[in-house]
Amino acid sequence: MGSFMEPVDLLWLGGLALGTVGLCASQGLGLTRAWGRAIGRALLQLTAVGSLLALVLAAPSPGSLAIALGGLWGLAVVSAHQQMGQRWPQLLPWLLGGLLGAGLLASVPVVLLVLRPGQWFEPRVWVPVGAVVLGAAANGAAIAGEQVMMAARSHRNDIEQRLSLGATAQQAIAPHRRAALRSALVPTLNGFTSAGLFTLPGLVSGALLAGMDPLMAVSVQLLVMVAAALAVSVGALVVAWGAGRLCFDPIAQRLR
Repeated sequence: MGSFMEPVDLLWLGGLALGTVGLCASQGLGLTRAWGRAIGRALLQLTAVGSLLALVLAAPSPGSLAIALGGLWGLAVVSAHQQMGQRWPQLLPWLLGGLLGAGLLASVPVVLLVLRPGQWFEPRVWVPVGAVVLGAAANGAAIAGEQVMMAARSHRNDIEQRLSLGATAQQAIAPHRRAALRSALVPTLNGFTSAGLFTLPGLVSGALLAGMDPLMAVSVQLLVMVAAALAVSVGALVVAWGAGRLCFDPIAQRLR
């Protein structure tokens, strides 16, 4: 495969983008400007990420790896918080801790015990795995946290009735916490059931374009999917528990 993003490649990229914008404009969908902004933003973001990754990969070291992974962690926390329909600043410590724990538990065994890079701090391995794991955990944590916080409002009477019957605060909100965790895990579960049926996962497609053996690409994809599932489970569980605690007065054990 030749070098990527030569002038002719940029022309093709621009043509495809204009095709999308043109189709929306021809149907009067009112999305022309939105598509233009989205494509431009994606181009800028990916260019910035690619440039930063090039710097990290050019001089691999534990320090540069820590900076890269710390940046991914921070972006994942911000993304999870922004995904929620309403901002709950009090959830930020739980998001920070939940995503940190999820990232470490899911990525460290995969990289050090399975992929085993030549140098333990090889960013070419850590950064892709960390990005997938933290991105998945952020989505799950956002869903779980938001649903628990919203349940404390929309099901207030049900929760207070449980409290009046002698249930503890965590027992009273447990059914709603379980429902939130199910909602957080279902997208990941669906991703497993549909993997390879009608589309190729992103890592497989990228690995094949890079010339990797198909079976090796599939095995790496499955490994990362399992790691991401663990990250979603841990992140969602921590944030759901944190949200459940925040809904109650810690002394009076009643809804805030």
